Amino acid sequence: MPRVFIILAGATVAVFAWLFYQYTVQQQHKAELIEYESVLNEKTAEIFEQAQDWSIPIQLEIEEDRLDGDYAVMAEYVLGQMRDRAEERNQYLRDLKAANWERFLDIDRLEKDQAQGYKETEAMLKQVHQIVQNYEQTIQHREETQIKQVKQLDIKQRYRQQLAHNLKATQQESDAYAIFEIEKQSLAKADQLFALLKKYKWEKRNRMFMFHDEKAVQPFIALYKDIENLNKQMQQIKTKNQKIVEEAL
Repeated sequence: MPRVFIILAGATVAVFAWLFYQYTVQQQHKAELIEYESVLNEKTAEIFEQAQDWSIPIQLEIEEDRLDGDYAVMAEYVLGQMRDRAEERNQYLRDLKAANWERFLDIDRLEKDQAQGYKETEAMLKQVHQIVQNYEQTIQHREETQIKQVKQLDIKQRYRQQLAHNLKATQQESDAYAIFEIEKQSLAKADQLFALLKKYKWEKRNRMFMFHDEKAVQPFIALYKDIENLNKQMQQIKTKNQKIVEEAL
């Protein structure tokens, strides 16, 4: 065979070998990506399911034998962040429970507390404001540190960039943060409502707040309705999240 044909044949084999290698790598990458997404979906649903009972700390094994290399590192980090965020949220709810916040508007409690100058309610509001502030600081700290942490992960640069972008987008669109913003609005309304209770004399009648001064009635009703509407908004977000997870299962 002439030398030129031998060279051309060798070059052709090399090209096809390279194309086959590229195809194999692409197929392997595709399979790894599918497995990665599958693991994230499964573990996310598990985190969400456990988080529904916020009285119990979340227990989740984030190491996954089905993944290795960069995908294993990314999955472990992402799932760890999700688990920790959910647990921080649940700890915040446990703290509110311990502060007896769910009974803030309990008319029997308020009637009893009225007789002692609202000492219990004053202490409750002070504690709840501190709980909210602590949780907000926790959120801010996580947002500030997680992008820095991603940059230090031992993965390919393109993965670090994509992961950082995704985390930033998640921070901005998180429903948990949306609920927290509504909760802060609700707390502000509670402050205003309590100010009315302290300013105007009232008594319990037929399980209702009956003010002696008519000037307090409409503002109280308006604030009460505002709090109810905020609670409905939070419930709508929670219901939407529940449906999304159920559809993913």
